[in-house]
Amino acid sequence: MLSVLNRIDHIVAQLEKALLVFFCFALSMIMIAQVIFRYFFSSPIFWAEEISVQFLVFITVFGISYLTQQKQHIKIDFILVQLSPLRKKQLMAVLDILFLVLMAVVCFYSWEWVLRPDVQIETSGTTGLPRWYNYMALPVALTFLCWHQLVVLLNTFCGKPKKEAA
Repeated sequence: MLSVLNRIDHIVAQLEKALLVFFCFALSMIMIAQVIFRYFFSSPIFWAEEISVQFLVFITVFGISYLTQQKQHIKIDFILVQLSPLRKKQLMAVLDILFLVLMAVVCFYSWEWVLRPDVQIETSGTTGLPRWYNYMALPVALTFLCWHQLVVLLNTFCGKPKKEAA
């Protein structure tokens, strides 16, 4: 069962990676086009800054989730290096549980916020598009993040113990 969950986790991470590549590429192309149109044709693209900021937010929230799956978040480990391997594992398990609980609460409230009717009717002043699709990136990315963190915890408590590198 754990191998199936790890496989799903890997598929979600690949989806996030593809989204990150797409958003980075799209952001770069929009900004290049904006510079060309503004400075060479004296006709800036009126929506470029708004869409670029949205893509930057998408990159940030999906990037945080992807880094959770990859276990690549920055850690300040001056306490961890002082602990025995058993105490280090125990502390990391407690921190992982706290992180999952915190992110689950934030995820719940972000879904609740995005689905409110007053948020659903907001539109962008620049593009005229509904803003909920921008806001939806946060709860979707947080849902992916919670999934990744749950799989990390299940691997910690139910997975086969990994041998320490010598």
